Amino acid sequence: MFEFKTKIFGAESSNNYRDVISPYDGRIVGRIEVPNDDAIEKAVSNASYYFESIMKSMPAYQRAEILYNVAQQIRSNHEELAHLIAAEGGKPVKDARVEVSRAANTVKMSADEALNLNGEQLTMDRAKGSEDHLAFTIKQPLGPVLAISAFNHPVNLICHQVATAFAAGNSVIIKPASTTPLSCLSICDYFTKAGLPDGIINVLPVAGSKIEKIISDSRIRFVTFIGSAEIGWKIPKLVAPGVGYALEHGGTAVAVIDKSADLSRAIPAIIKGGFYHAGQVCVSTQNVFIHREIYDNVKELLVKASSNLITGDPNHDLTDVGPIITEDELLRILDWIEEAKSMGATILAGANRIANNCIEPTLIENTNYEMKIMNSEIFGPVIIINPFDDISEIISQCNRTPFSFQNAIYTQDIDMAMNYAIAIDSKAVIINESTAFRVDWMPFGGAKESGFKVGGIKYSINDLVEEKLIIIKRKPL
Repeated sequence: MFEFKTKIFGAESSNNYRDVISPYDGRIVGRIEVPNDDAIEKAVSNASYYFESIMKSMPAYQRAEILYNVAQQIRSNHEELAHLIAAEGGKPVKDARVEVSRAANTVKMSADEALNLNGEQLTMDRAKGSEDHLAFTIKQPLGPVLAISAFNHPVNLICHQVATAFAAGNSVIIKPASTTPLSCLSICDYFTKAGLPDGIINVLPVAGSKIEKIISDSRIRFVTFIGSAEIGWKIPKLVAPGVGYALEHGGTAVAVIDKSADLSRAIPAIIKGGFYHAGQVCVSTQNVFIHREIYDNVKELLVKASSNLITGDPNHDLTDVGPIITEDELLRILDWIEEAKSMGATILAGANRIANNCIEPTLIENTNYEMKIMNSEIFGPVIIINPFDDISEIISQCNRTPFSFQNAIYTQDIDMAMNYAIAIDSKAVIINESTAFRVDWMPFGGAKESGFKVGGIKYSINDLVEEKLIIIKRKPL
């Protein structure tokens, strides 16, 4: 069992501990000390003080060395971290192993970017009167960053938020998801072991309600948030004047299967995209539209593929679909399924609760946008399928939704693929690959209700620095 004391330099012990519970079987995975109000204030003052006294003068090579060291520690503790993710977050361990590998690469690439924070020179002789000037920009850190994270990638998301902020030269306050704090505390311990001075990274494993006051604190210079839109869209109203923010929410990710699609590629991608981590992913494949000419065949293939998935203990190597993160969320998903059934939807597979907080991989047809299960993010192991005749109808429907994140189309028709990609209101369009596809260096994020700004290592780091213009007037020869 893991046990962590408060990771806030200089804070007195609260002597208040809580258990971290497995979402699968309810066993105690670890214990953490919960910071009190004094410790929360100490975290903010640490971030402010140590940014000014240490981080502003820490050279890029030193930040990079620390990050490279952290990346190596992640690799060295690969299996332990994977099982920790499975234990506290319920992600099947075979998928958790992939997450840990990605996290090591995320930190390594953050170090690479720390060494390449370059400004640019501006041409000044474009007009008479400015030709004797030299102008260039430099990139400087913003200051303390508040990072609020999610449960579904408890190692890699922490690395995206902490490593990028540190690579940019900032101090960090990180609030992990209440259900998965152990992964965060482990990663932040690696920073200490890598030689990072105390007080620069501060971990607050507290309830979300305790963070609202910090969001409004003028000492915070940027807020990154990954989680529900309901909470995230409160942040712009709370931040102090001049404070930046980035929000990553979710949506009802759409996949279109054209009659020309290579089904040997499309079916596995749909299944993985919809049922990976029990559908608890912000770009999880939810609404699938299938050309009517191949609808019955694709439906049969999807039912067969979903029935072959193994649902259960995330710590077993063969498990494909693990538990829902909390019982409340499980009951919500089942309620939405029942509502859809009462409105005429047809259950093709799954939809049953099974032991230990799991839901069978579920396929549903005959739905419409009046149903929550289609018009809202289900965030569970549910794929909805419906036929289509004209792709323009799908584009029109999707563009009327409040979401814009990642959509996919499976087709061998290049004109259809490109026309769809251009016309659909989506931040990313993925051709012949899952809506849930991501590499950590690509721009990743939503628009409309799905978020604000984009993540991705280079893109996050650029948000977390300020580009300053310097102009020199020289004396002419």
